[in-house]
Amino acid sequence: MEDLPGPLLLDILARLSDSADVARCRVASRAINSLAPEIRSVHLYCSHLRYAKSRSPLTRSSITPFKHVFCKLLSALHLVERVYLGIDKPLRLVSYDDVEDEDDDLFLTDVNFLRAWLPDVCPHLKSISISDFWVQSCWRRTDMLSLISSYCSKLVELEVKNAWLSVDGLTPMPNLTVLTLEFIRLDDENLEKYYLDVYSPLH
Repeated sequence: MEDLPGPLLLDILARLSDSADVARCRVASRAINSLAPEIRSVHLYCSHLRYAKSRSPLTRSSITPFKHVFCKLLSALHLVERVYLGIDKPLRLVSYDDVEDEDDDLFLTDVNFLRAWLPDVCPHLKSISISDFWVQSCWRRTDMLSLISSYCSKLVELEVKNAWLSVDGLTPMPNLTVLTLEFIRLDDENLEKYYLDVYSPLH
């Protein structure tokens, strides 16, 4: 591994689907450690196992908060173009009725969390994908669209899943060509007006 050309090694690292794996490789290799800051994307997903450990009284104290891990990985990069953040598929099946979770450690569309890292990476950011934890996000409305639209002028792709979104304060994003909203609760008075106009008993 140490003998591979730098550009090839960097290309391999950039193809890893989990930034946590990159962090582990940095510990094992000096060459990787020196090149890792040149990677331009962060891919981080919370597994069901990690979530379970963070809730267990036996292991809770040994688990670094997920948001803290993400911010640390992000701060280690020189330039960031893509951010992929979310939860693994098994966690999507967790029901609020089963958990009654009032924590916010996986409330990933929280504007306070976004403000902690977005201003530092926004100048070059082209793609954002956030898959929120519905158990924690379904009862918390977020103004993340307003925040992202005001900071990320070069954004081309935006994907948001499992969130309660507001469009208040949303500004045009002229470079955005791909928008994906999945399992979204959307607050938009224009949609409400459209619904009343179309489905009014007078029509």
